[in-house]
Amino acid sequence: MDKLNRMAVFAVVVAEGSFSAAGRRLGMSPSAVSQHMRTLEQDLRVTLLHRSTRKLTLTDAGAAFYPGCKAMLHEASQAEQRLAEMRDTLVGELRIATTIGLGGAPLAQALAPLLQAHPKLSLRILANDEIINLIEVRADIALRVNRQLDDASYIAHPLAVWPMVLCASPRYLNRCGIPETPDELSQHQWLVNTNEAVPASIELHRNNGETRKISLPDIATGSSSMNVLRAFTLEGIGISIQPLYEIEYELKRGDLVLLLPEWRPAPLKLHALTLERVHTEKSRQAMQCLRDYFQNYQQR
Repeated sequence: MDKLNRMAVFAVVVAEGSFSAAGRRLGMSPSAVSQHMRTLEQDLRVTLLHRSTRKLTLTDAGAAFYPGCKAMLHEASQAEQRLAEMRDTLVGELRIATTIGLGGAPLAQALAPLLQAHPKLSLRILANDEIINLIEVRADIALRVNRQLDDASYIAHPLAVWPMVLCASPRYLNRCGIPETPDELSQHQWLVNTNEAVPASIELHRNNGETRKISLPDIATGSSSMNVLRAFTLEGIGISIQPLYEIEYELKRGDLVLLLPEWRPAPLKLHALTLERVHTEKSRQAMQCLRDYFQNYQQR
């Protein structure tokens, strides 16, 4: 590695024409530059420069050696410039891991202004409801809900807190009746989220602070995908808990009906996860777009 450094110093000496000028460019004293040259010549066992009081000239060996050193210095400078562009400008690929529900319209609407403003930025969406490792999938940002972090290298950036609601389709309610109280829920068919474990009960909260714990039936349809649960709910298979923001359209159309609106399950907490050491400009601006979008969405 020391030899590579001395080769770079040699290339600067030739380009600048003197030890003093090379020293000013490199932030070194002329004597330190001269010492680097002597050591390099000793290592190579050839003379690279003819030294005189008036100027430096290349020997035949120096003339043969210089183009490679110049190219090495140029490539190193180009590599540093490319790295700076990746760090400080919005170019290259931005990889975002997200849940399937968030990977459609919400993420598209949040990041569309960023992509339109920076045509050299490409986006890769990794949509999966399962727990993923950011390092393995090379994700710059991961959107996750209600996740406990067990890895100190991750940073959780709060984005939004959204209400969760009980809902069912008119087809199901016509067949099985509309629950009028929390206690009646245990007599109904349920569609449950099994991303972590099959829940034995749900906890409902009222605005006045009252809490009720409702036991779920032993037989329930489960899935780790919220989209799957929503599809089965729409088909009239049972009652499910859904993020309010994801079913607003279905509620307006009457395809789903809100149940016991004064009672709510625990809200959904959305976070963006990043690796502690990642500080690229594209990630920073993407995070700001996500914050702005989801906070505005939450306040609608």
